Amino acid sequence: MNARNLLITSFLAFLTLAFVAACGGAGNEAPEADAMDHEGADLDAEATDAGAMEMLGGGHLTPVHDGTGGSPHVSVHWSVDGGNITIDYGRPYLNGRVVGESVEPMPDSVWRLGADEATTLTTDRELMLGGETIPAGEYTLWTMQAGDEVHLIVNSETGQWGTAHNAEHDLVHVPMTVGEPDPPAEQLVIAIEDGNLGFEWGTLTASVPLMVH
Repeated sequence: MNARNLLITSFLAFLTLAFVAACGGAGNEAPEADAMDHEGADLDAEATDAGAMEMLGGGHLTPVHDGTGGSPHVSVHWSVDGGNITIDYGRPYLNGRVVGESVEPMPDSVWRLGADEATTLTTDRELMLGGETIPAGEYTLWTMQAGDEVHLIVNSETGQWGTAHNAEHDLVHVPMTVGEPDPPAEQLVIAIEDGNLGFEWGTLTASVPLMVH
């Protein structure tokens, strides 16, 4: 073999080895890169799910259904000092109406604190609302206005329509601190924030201290 043929043969052998090495390296790295891509995708999905969770009144919102009168129904969950509290209620809109004149709550009357079905509170821990003890369980919430006072009513009957308040099942009546939200609340919001359970509705806001035992 002359020098020219030897040079060509050596060059071709070099190219073949380089090609095999390149293919082998790519094959070894692919699974690791693929695993990293899947792991990154999973983390991104988790971050997206967490970021997409809607909040309302300091709690995690889950839509339930649309009300017959246009008031969306929601379930809102709060974690408070190791306790789990959930309130299910319909969220009416003012739509130009005035609280106490053309929409509930009306003076000297009991209100369902929501729309449609009675508003429900569920707690897995004993609560203190104001100075009243509420054992763990499921209840309905109502309000009653008497003059300038607003009372929160916790009732032991559940599953009823929001106009079917039976005072015989009232567990406690708790006076609430009353104020005016700024700006007014076009849609009802029930909140558990800063150690209080309260609501905003139109030009009315009322709250009561809440503790978990």
